[in-house]
Amino acid sequence: MPARPLLFLLTAIVFFGCNAVEEPADSKQEIEKSATVLPQNSWETVEPAAAGVNSAVLDSTLIYLSTHCKHNGLDETMIIRHGRVIWAGDCIDKVHDIWSCTKSFVSAAAGIMEAEGILSLDQTVAEHEPSLTELYPKVTYRHFLTMTSGFNAEGDSRWPDQTYADWSLTPYVPTTPLFAPGTAFTYWDEAMMLLGKAMTRASGSSLNDYLDERIFQKIGIRKQEWWGEGKTPEGLPIHFGGTGLRMSASEHARFGLLVLNEGRWREEQLIPADYLWAATSNQVPAHIALPKTGREDTDGRGIYGYNWWVINEGKDAPVAAAFTSGLNHNVCLIVPEWDMVIVRMGVDGNPAMSKHKVYSEVLRRLAAGIE
Repeated sequence: MPARPLLFLLTAIVFFGCNAVEEPADSKQEIEKSATVLPQNSWETVEPAAAGVNSAVLDSTLIYLSTHCKHNGLDETMIIRHGRVIWAGDCIDKVHDIWSCTKSFVSAAAGIMEAEGILSLDQTVAEHEPSLTELYPKVTYRHFLTMTSGFNAEGDSRWPDQTYADWSLTPYVPTTPLFAPGTAFTYWDEAMMLLGKAMTRASGSSLNDYLDERIFQKIGIRKQEWWGEGKTPEGLPIHFGGTGLRMSASEHARFGLLVLNEGRWREEQLIPADYLWAATSNQVPAHIALPKTGREDTDGRGIYGYNWWVINEGKDAPVAAAFTSGLNHNVCLIVPEWDMVIVRMGVDGNPAMSKHKVYSEVLRRLAAGIE
């Protein structure tokens, strides 16, 4: 769908076509900050001013964000405050891969599994995946979730245009570690693929089924096909722990709102609040090593939690925030102090600038318009 003219996008809230949102409330209506609502089948909408957001500042910030978007522009973008939509593009219900945003959902699954006694973050993953026993006997779930495991799989990348060895055709066959666990940071998808296998074996359920039963059905995310390869020895399908989930911006925003609400949805605690606090806080020392693996441009030192990217208050932006991050500029940003979720999705490529820098600047610009 062609992007609408930017001026039109930034001067009206768009609720047509594929959207499932209600008509905006009276712009003069004021809502209490404590009155956060959770969506039912559709989202409640209000004018920005009713949610304590200056419309001119919001428009200016969206213009800035649009300059870091490619052909999908702001079509799949949503701004939510106090659980109400204050701005939406015209295709927020378009379903597609969210790529590495998947990692944050797998993080949520790990937090739930820990609460259920299935695993603990400081447990060695080899206890559930014996293939790690020889080369990775001390690597824990915490190491995997922070990209400090050092895991590497046999073979070079399956992608002929890549210079790094990540993404081999044998992601579950361990080879010589990249580094000793906990001594360095390397963003490595093969580690997440292996993690997906281990968590599947630990829980006795595919990740898709596990998340569908514990989160998706309860917050309104439709279960979709999830990319993966192979089966466990027990016959369970393995979904990649680092990519392949499919959903819409509207559904992605529901997950963001769940995390913003400290894992609680209506009367049920779906994800432990203390786990989410840790997951969305930095867990990787800024001084840790960054090996030359070919993926040094994805540097999470000082800004990475448990498969969440972290914006540090005072250093990166005026307020603390955290976001899911996937290829093609897929992002779900949560801002606890502002009770806000910002989602931008697409299939149009990453911005030239890192998403961490883009959204830190979004927060700096938006700060002037938040009451």
